[in-house]
Amino acid sequence: MDMKIIKSEKRICSCCMEEHEVKTVLVMDQATFKNSTVDYEASYFFCELAEELYMDEQQMQDNDIRLKDTYRKKEGLLTSAQIGEIRAKYGISQSDLCLLLGWGGKTITRYESHQVQDKAHDTILKKINQDPEWFLSLLNGAKANLSAESRMFLVKK
Repeated sequence: MDMKIIKSEKRICSCCMEEHEVKTVLVMDQATFKNSTVDYEASYFFCELAEELYMDEQQMQDNDIRLKDTYRKKEGLLTSAQIGEIRAKYGISQSDLCLLLGWGGKTITRYESHQVQDKAHDTILKKINQDPEWFLSLLNGAKANLSAESRMFLVKK
């Protein structure tokens, strides 16, 4: 198995319950997501004593995002990080962006953490990214309902 070692640290190994150097490694993994086979780089711990890969809860969450972001790239969708970058570009919160677009209050939170957006929502997010004037018109139309932080963006422009 091909492994790229990211780091090695002495710790109690959850696999063999011994204290020794445990490596954090990246390996190519494969999963089926939305009827599509996706090859992605996954992070694991490697116990040399047991010759086993294992992961903790944080790695499970990170690997889930890696899988879904690889799927997004394959399908031409924005990644979770790119969605966050669009928000950061405009200085708008997740909930205010949802309000602005008439989406459920946690939609953007889910897209940035674990759920893959549909093509219609992806198209809207790409338009916001590429067309600041359209974003500002949406913002102006909804300013009474937005947080003070998001309204500050209007004052700056």
